[in-house]
Amino acid sequence: MVLLQLEKERLVWRARQITGPDPRRQSSFYPSLDAHLQGGWPQTGLVELACGSAGIGELRLLLPLLAQVQSRLQVWINPPAELNGQALAQHGIDLSQTLLIRCQNPQQALWSAEQSLNSGCCSHLILWAPTLTAPQAKRLQVSAKDNQALMFWLHSQAEPSSSALPVSARLSLAPLATGLRLQIHKYQGQWPQHPCQVDMHALWPSLAVPAYGSSHPVTASVSNVVALPLKPR
Repeated sequence: MVLLQLEKERLVWRARQITGPDPRRQSSFYPSLDAHLQGGWPQTGLVELACGSAGIGELRLLLPLLAQVQSRLQVWINPPAELNGQALAQHGIDLSQTLLIRCQNPQQALWSAEQSLNSGCCSHLILWAPTLTAPQAKRLQVSAKDNQALMFWLHSQAEPSSSALPVSARLSLAPLATGLRLQIHKYQGQWPQHPCQVDMHALWPSLAVPAYGSSHPVTASVSNVVALPLKPR
Protein backbone atom coordinates (compact mmCIF):
# COMPACT_ATOMS: atom_id res chain seq x y z
CA MET A 1 0.00 0.00 0.00
CA VAL A 2 2.85 2.37 0.77
CA LEU A 3 4.40 1.80 -2.66
CA LEU A 4 1.06 2.37 -4.39
CA GLN A 5 0.62 5.63 -2.52
CA LEU A 6 4.11 6.79 -3.52
CA GLU A 7 3.35 5.96 -7.16
CA LYS A 8 0.10 7.88 -6.96
CA GLU A 9 1.97 10.93 -5.69
CA ARG A 10 4.56 10.50 -8.48
CA LEU A 11 7.38 10.09 -5.99
CA VAL A 12 8.55 6.77 -7.44
CA TRP A 13 8.44 5.30 -10.94
CA ARG A 14 8.58 1.75 -12.20
CA ALA A 15 11.20 1.15 -14.90
CA ARG A 16 8.55 0.20 -17.47
CA GLN A 17 6.89 3.60 -16.97
CA ILE A 18 9.95 5.55 -18.13
CA THR A 19 9.53 5.81 -21.90
CA GLY A 20 10.97 9.27 -22.60
CA PRO A 21 12.86 12.17 -21.02
CA ASP A 22 12.44 12.47 -17.28
CA PRO A 23 10.02 15.37 -16.67
CA ARG A 24 11.87 16.17 -13.45
CA ARG A 25 15.03 17.06 -15.41
CA GLN A 26 16.10 19.77 -17.86
CA SER A 27 18.96 19.25 -20.26
CA SER A 28 22.37 20.75 -19.55
CA PHE A 29 23.04 20.54 -23.33
CA TYR A 30 26.17 18.51 -22.60
CA PRO A 31 25.26 14.91 -23.53
CA SER A 32 27.82 13.31 -21.22
CA LEU A 33 26.57 15.32 -18.25
CA ASP A 34 22.92 14.63 -19.08
CA ALA A 35 23.69 10.92 -19.13
CA HIS A 36 25.51 11.17 -15.82
CA LEU A 37 22.64 13.13 -14.25
CA GLN A 38 20.07 10.73 -15.73
CA GLY A 39 18.45 13.45 -17.81
CA GLY A 40 20.06 16.70 -16.76
CA TRP A 41 19.66 19.37 -14.10
CA PRO A 42 16.63 19.37 -11.81
CA GLN A 43 13.63 21.31 -13.09
CA THR A 44 13.44 23.20 -9.79
CA GLY A 45 15.33 23.50 -6.52
CA LEU A 46 18.76 24.52 -5.27
CA VAL A 47 22.00 23.21 -6.82
CA GLU A 48 25.34 23.75 -5.08
CA LEU A 49 28.47 24.10 -7.24
CA ALA A 50 31.79 24.12 -5.39
CA CYS A 51 34.15 25.76 -7.88
CA GLY A 52 37.40 26.11 -5.94
CA SER A 53 38.11 29.38 -7.71
CA ALA A 54 36.30 31.64 -10.16
CA GLY A 55 36.83 31.33 -13.89
CA ILE A 56 37.48 27.60 -14.22
CA GLY A 57 34.55 27.09 -16.60
CA GLU A 58 31.57 27.27 -14.27
CA LEU A 59 29.75 29.73 -16.54
CA ARG A 60 30.50 27.69 -19.65
CA LEU A 61 28.77 24.87 -17.79
CA LEU A 62 25.59 26.91 -17.30
CA LEU A 63 25.38 29.13 -20.39
CA PRO A 64 23.94 26.51 -22.79
CA LEU A 65 21.04 25.97 -20.38
CA LEU A 66 20.51 29.68 -19.74
CA ALA A 67 20.53 30.47 -23.46
CA GLN A 68 17.54 28.17 -24.00
CA VAL A 69 15.29 29.62 -21.32
CA GLN A 70 14.10 33.15 -22.13
CA SER A 71 10.48 33.28 -20.98
CA ARG A 72 11.22 34.60 -17.48
CA LEU A 73 14.00 36.58 -15.83
CA GLN A 74 17.43 35.16 -15.17
CA VAL A 75 18.83 36.71 -12.01
CA TRP A 76 22.56 37.00 -11.28
CA ILE A 77 23.48 38.01 -7.72
CA ASN A 78 26.97 39.13 -6.66
CA PRO A 79 29.11 37.59 -9.42
CA PRO A 80 32.84 37.87 -8.54
CA ALA A 81 33.48 40.18 -11.52
CA GLU A 82 31.51 42.45 -13.82
CA LEU A 83 29.25 40.70 -16.31
CA ASN A 84 30.28 41.17 -19.93
CA GLY A 85 26.96 41.88 -21.64
CA GLN A 86 28.37 41.54 -25.15
CA ALA A 87 29.79 38.10 -24.40
CA LEU A 88 26.53 36.97 -22.80
CA ALA A 89 24.55 38.14 -25.83
CA GLN A 90 26.95 36.35 -28.18
CA HIS A 91 26.24 33.13 -26.31
CA GLY A 92 22.50 33.48 -26.68
CA ILE A 93 21.53 35.21 -23.44
CA ASP A 94 18.62 37.65 -23.78
CA LEU A 95 19.90 40.72 -21.93
CA SER A 96 16.39 42.16 -21.67
CA GLN A 97 15.53 39.14 -19.50
CA THR A 98 18.71 39.33 -17.41
CA LEU A 99 18.79 41.04 -14.03
CA LEU A 100 22.07 41.77 -12.22
CA ILE A 101 21.89 42.48 -8.49
CA ARG A 102 24.83 43.79 -6.49
CA CYS A 103 24.61 43.57 -2.69
CA GLN A 104 26.86 45.00 -0.01
CA ASN A 105 26.90 41.89 2.18
CA PRO A 106 25.88 38.21 2.11
CA GLN A 107 22.71 38.86 4.13
CA GLN A 108 21.42 41.29 1.51
CA ALA A 109 22.34 38.82 -1.24
CA LEU A 110 20.36 36.03 0.42
CA TRP A 111 17.38 38.33 0.94
CA SER A 112 17.52 39.37 -2.72
CA ALA A 113 17.69 35.75 -3.83
CA GLU A 114 14.68 34.73 -1.78
CA GLN A 115 12.64 37.74 -2.89
CA SER A 116 13.53 37.11 -6.54
CA LEU A 117 12.39 33.50 -6.27
CA ASN A 118 9.21 34.35 -4.40
CA SER A 119 8.28 36.94 -7.01
CA GLY A 120 7.65 34.13 -9.48
CA CYS A 121 9.34 36.22 -12.19
CA CYS A 122 12.57 34.24 -12.62
CA SER A 123 13.24 30.85 -14.13
CA HIS A 124 16.91 30.64 -13.09
CA LEU A 125 18.91 32.37 -10.41
CA ILE A 126 22.68 32.29 -9.91
CA LEU A 127 23.99 33.32 -6.51
CA TRP A 128 27.61 33.70 -5.50
CA ALA A 129 27.85 33.42 -1.71
CA PRO A 130 30.62 32.05 0.53
CA THR A 131 28.37 29.95 2.78
CA LEU A 132 24.79 28.98 3.50
CA THR A 133 23.35 27.73 6.75
CA ALA A 134 20.84 24.88 6.80
CA PRO A 135 17.88 27.25 7.46
CA GLN A 136 19.01 29.57 4.66
CA ALA A 137 19.39 26.71 2.19
CA LYS A 138 16.00 25.32 3.20
CA ARG A 139 14.26 28.65 2.57
CA LEU A 140 15.88 29.01 -0.85
CA GLN A 141 15.14 25.39 -1.76
CA VAL A 142 11.47 25.76 -0.84
CA SER A 143 11.16 29.13 -2.61
CA ALA A 144 12.73 27.73 -5.78
CA LYS A 145 10.49 24.67 -5.84
CA ASP A 146 7.32 26.58 -4.97
CA ASN A 147 7.94 29.08 -7.78
CA GLN A 148 9.16 26.66 -10.46
CA ALA A 149 12.71 28.03 -10.56
CA LEU A 150 16.16 26.50 -10.57
CA MET A 151 18.81 28.18 -8.45
CA PHE A 152 22.56 27.63 -8.67
CA TRP A 153 24.64 28.53 -5.63
CA LEU A 154 28.34 28.99 -6.53
CA HIS A 155 31.17 29.38 -4.04
CA SER A 156 34.96 29.29 -4.08
CA GLN A 157 35.48 26.39 -1.71
CA ALA A 158 37.13 23.35 -3.25
CA GLU A 159 34.75 20.96 -1.52
CA PRO A 160 30.97 21.15 -1.12
CA SER A 161 29.34 22.29 2.09
CA SER A 162 28.01 20.05 4.82
CA SER A 163 25.98 17.11 3.58
CA ALA A 164 23.24 18.22 5.97
CA LEU A 165 22.27 21.17 3.78
CA PRO A 166 18.88 20.60 2.08
CA VAL A 167 19.79 20.99 -1.59
CA SER A 168 18.59 19.17 -4.70
CA ALA A 169 22.13 18.54 -5.95
CA ARG A 170 25.67 19.08 -4.71
CA LEU A 171 28.64 19.00 -7.10
CA SER A 172 32.29 19.99 -7.06
CA LEU A 173 34.08 21.22 -10.18
CA ALA A 174 37.71 20.92 -11.25
CA PRO A 175 39.20 22.34 -14.47
CA LEU A 176 40.42 20.24 -17.36
CA ALA A 177 42.13 21.42 -20.54
CA THR A 178 38.95 21.25 -22.62
CA GLY A 179 36.24 21.21 -19.99
CA LEU A 180 35.47 20.26 -16.42
CA ARG A 181 35.64 17.29 -14.12
CA LEU A 182 32.48 17.03 -12.04
CA GLN A 183 32.04 15.01 -8.89
CA ILE A 184 28.40 14.49 -7.93
CA HIS A 185 28.18 14.28 -4.14
CA LYS A 186 24.39 14.38 -3.97
CA TYR A 187 21.56 14.28 -6.47
CA GLN A 188 18.00 13.68 -5.35
CA GLY A 189 16.64 10.54 -6.92
CA GLN A 190 19.94 8.79 -7.65
CA TRP A 191 22.99 7.37 -5.95
CA PRO A 192 26.36 9.18 -6.00
CA GLN A 193 28.45 8.15 -9.00
CA HIS A 194 32.02 8.23 -10.22
CA PRO A 195 33.34 11.60 -11.46
CA CYS A 196 32.19 12.79 -14.87
CA GLN A 197 34.32 14.59 -17.45
CA VAL A 198 32.46 17.21 -19.48
CA ASP A 199 34.13 18.00 -22.79
CA MET A 200 33.21 21.55 -23.81
CA HIS A 201 35.24 21.69 -27.00
CA ALA A 202 32.23 21.19 -29.29
CA LEU A 203 30.47 24.26 -27.89
CA TRP A 204 33.67 26.20 -27.18
CA PRO A 205 36.10 25.41 -30.05
CA SER A 206 38.76 27.78 -28.71
CA LEU A 207 39.38 25.45 -25.79
CA ALA A 208 42.42 23.37 -26.68
CA VAL A 209 45.19 21.43 -25.03
CA PRO A 210 48.55 23.24 -25.43
CA ALA A 211 50.83 21.70 -28.02
CA TYR A 212 53.17 18.96 -26.85
CA GLY A 213 56.45 20.39 -25.66
CA SER A 214 54.98 23.77 -24.71
CA SER A 215 56.73 25.53 -21.89
CA HIS A 216 53.34 25.99 -20.23
CA PRO A 217 52.10 22.67 -18.84
CA VAL A 218 48.42 21.84 -18.55
CA THR A 219 47.37 23.17 -15.15
CA ALA A 220 44.18 24.24 -13.44
CA SER A 221 44.28 27.60 -15.20
CA VAL A 222 44.38 26.23 -18.73
CA SER A 223 40.59 26.29 -19.04
CA ASN A 224 40.73 30.07 -18.90
CA VAL A 225 42.07 30.37 -22.45
CA VAL A 226 38.59 31.40 -23.60
CA ALA A 227 37.34 34.79 -22.43
CA LEU A 228 34.51 34.32 -19.95
CA PRO A 229 31.46 36.60 -19.82
CA LEU A 230 32.98 38.11 -16.69
CA LYS A 231 35.47 40.95 -16.60
CA PRO A 232 37.43 42.39 -13.65
CA ARG A 233 35.57 44.94 -11.60
